[in-house]
Amino acid sequence: MLAPARPGIGWGVLHLMFRVDHAAAAELPTTAAKELVERLEAWSDRLQLHLFTGLGHKADLMVMALSEDLTLLRGLQTELSTTAAAPAFHLADSYLSLTEGSEYTDTPERYREEMAAKGVTGEDLDRRVEQYAERIAAYTESKLHPQMPDWQLLCFYPMSHRREGDDNWYALDYEERKRLMGEHGRSGRAYTGRVLQLVSASTGLDDWEYAVSLFAHDLADIKSIVYTLRYDEASVRYAEFGPFVIGIRRSPAEAVAEIGLERST
Repeated sequence: MLAPARPGIGWGVLHLMFRVDHAAAAELPTTAAKELVERLEAWSDRLQLHLFTGLGHKADLMVMALSEDLTLLRGLQTELSTTAAAPAFHLADSYLSLTEGSEYTDTPERYREEMAAKGVTGEDLDRRVEQYAERIAAYTESKLHPQMPDWQLLCFYPMSHRREGDDNWYALDYEERKRLMGEHGRSGRAYTGRVLQLVSASTGLDDWEYAVSLFAHDLADIKSIVYTLRYDEASVRYAEFGPFVIGIRRSPAEAVAEIGLERST
């Protein structure tokens, strides 16, 4: 057994994009599709696994996996690339990131100072700070160790903060960055219950700074939230976006059949 490789904070998030060579699929062993389904089902018990069939040319199958152990993520990648279906089932792209909390969330101590400055005192102040600390702890836990829902659609894209001339995100002071992200967050919260967002960090891990995974029930909501957020100053001046990929959630058996591998059985 290989030793675990666990980040000190957060979980690893691995997106794998597979393409199918349908000419090669016609030559696969008759058991290839069944084996791929079985392997996907087995990995669903070992880590958090989400499967989506892709719309468009960028991916036939999108695999999103989350785990506290990077060794497990590597094991999943290896298994999917070495099944009997491998000659027709190619890993075309990938993205690695790490879950993280928000650096723009006030600590309970900072919140106490703000409330005290507004004239809140005594037991009322203590109660508010305690409630705030509980909310922040739950919020941070949901970011570091997310349990993503089984919603039907996934939109994945990478992004970075711009670093050009006067539009250099990293030249801004903390309070200004916090203000901009506060505006961005308020825009996103208008889609509560319609879009659930996981933003994981990838600075130093992959080609962009963040990986964004949007879960939704309705494709129109994905289009709407991305359009809306682009009007926020944080996006207008300081955001760069990579390619977008859309997928439809499927079970292992549904996915393998839909991408055209099952026909070889």
